Amino acid sequence: MRRDRAMTRHLRLAVLGLLAALACPALAAPDSPGQIQRLAVEGLAAAVEADPEQHLTPRDLMGRAGFALPDVPDLGALPARGAAAVRVSRFDLRIVMALLAQAFGHEDNSAVLEAQAGNGLEARMIDRGSLSLADLAAVMGDGAVSGTGVLELRAPLILWHDAELRVGPGEVLRLSRRHGAFILNFGRLVVEGAEIRGTNGPSPHNEEFTPFLTTTGPGTLQIRDSRISDLGFGSTVKFSGLSVARAALDRPAGQSFLTGSVIERVRRISVQAARGMVLDNNRIADAGSAALVILQSFDTVVTANLIAGKSETNAIRVLDGSIGTRIAGNAILQGDRVGILIKNAGSHTMVDGNIVWKRDGSGIKIDRAKCARVRGNLLIGNRQKGIEVRRSREALLSGNLLVDNRSAGIWVSGQSRGAVTRIEDNVLDANGSGLATATAAAIVLDGNDFSAQFPKFLDGDLATQSRFIAADLKGRAAVALDASGAVPIADLPSHCDGGI
Repeated sequence: MRRDRAMTRHLRLAVLGLLAALACPALAAPDSPGQIQRLAVEGLAAAVEADPEQHLTPRDLMGRAGFALPDVPDLGALPARGAAAVRVSRFDLRIVMALLAQAFGHEDNSAVLEAQAGNGLEARMIDRGSLSLADLAAVMGDGAVSGTGVLELRAPLILWHDAELRVGPGEVLRLSRRHGAFILNFGRLVVEGAEIRGTNGPSPHNEEFTPFLTTTGPGTLQIRDSRISDLGFGSTVKFSGLSVARAALDRPAGQSFLTGSVIERVRRISVQAARGMVLDNNRIADAGSAALVILQSFDTVVTANLIAGKSETNAIRVLDGSIGTRIAGNAILQGDRVGILIKNAGSHTMVDGNIVWKRDGSGIKIDRAKCARVRGNLLIGNRQKGIEVRRSREALLSGNLLVDNRSAGIWVSGQSRGAVTRIEDNVLDANGSGLATATAAAIVLDGNDFSAQFPKFLDGDLATQSRFIAADLKGRAAVALDASGAVPIADLPSHCDGGI
């Protein structure tokens, strides 16, 4: 009898262990690829936490943690201008605001003008010539206060088409919030190994105003190995903090880039109607809104950046007809809402090799985009989905690792009749469900590994077809499914150039 009771107890423990393993695959397979990568990402997050002064670059941190990184992009640095005489004039700020309003609307213009009550409505404009920080101190007069290697602007500065300002290693340029200072760059602004930051308390004439640095028209912005902080206000691109924002027909003299820098407490980095802008190897912390917004732009490159700290909304947004955007090798750690949002974007957005960890929303969301590629990303521990696809044609999700996301690893919904979503070579591990759908049209599954995705493989209107997954957990045989069952793969079209 005692032996029977012991056997019964062992059997009960074995059953409980099996149920626990099914409920939490991480316990069943602590050495699964997904759980190993989860630990690696947690190690990266710990390394970031251990470097509060942000001395290490994202490429250093991610490389040491063993993550593959994209190639360093080519950057076309501007040579110094010749020794043309510097010419300074004064310009009515109301005309400047009207110029911006033609391209970006009138919103928040009044806040900028109200903040100038102590300066009047004229800004200093550098018409032509190349200036150092010391040169700028000489021409700003009572609009600046200078010290050794430090200049505080206390009035707006406009760089016109033939003007250039260079801020060099170790120099600090402060923009006084109290005095309504900002920089509007129609020419060239080159910052290397320096610091630009907003400073002082709010303007007594408009508390909303915060200094900003905006490059527009034919202007070029090149920032390397620098620190930018405490800039930006409102909801518009033009005053968002650090922006390259053009009208549709503007053509810059050179390539704009932001590389190797620390960006702190900037409301938003904005890129609008730009071409070939590069953002590489930057640490972005405590954004006041989305950390980076790309609108109506062409061939923007966003590689090996680290976004962490407080965040009110998405980390990266690609919006409104942007074409050829490449988001690769970035790490997005914690924060609110979706990590990477692609919405109303044009063709061929590529989201490759990024890490999105512990967002309060989903990891990556594709909404109303055509021919988007989402490949080789790590979506781990997010509060909602790993990857969402909504109202998008010809999306390809390939080689992604989806681990411990509370809702579905992959969610597809709201697809139009005839849409095809291709899901290939992904690993699904311990998500709330593997793949969930709602009006998903056709889905092609090929080479996906569900072997650690217990107990729920499929959910939503595909839930009754879990047998296709259970019979082939490694996805060795391709299958196409819609809400009614299997459909012939050969009948499914591809409308992307060169297929997907």
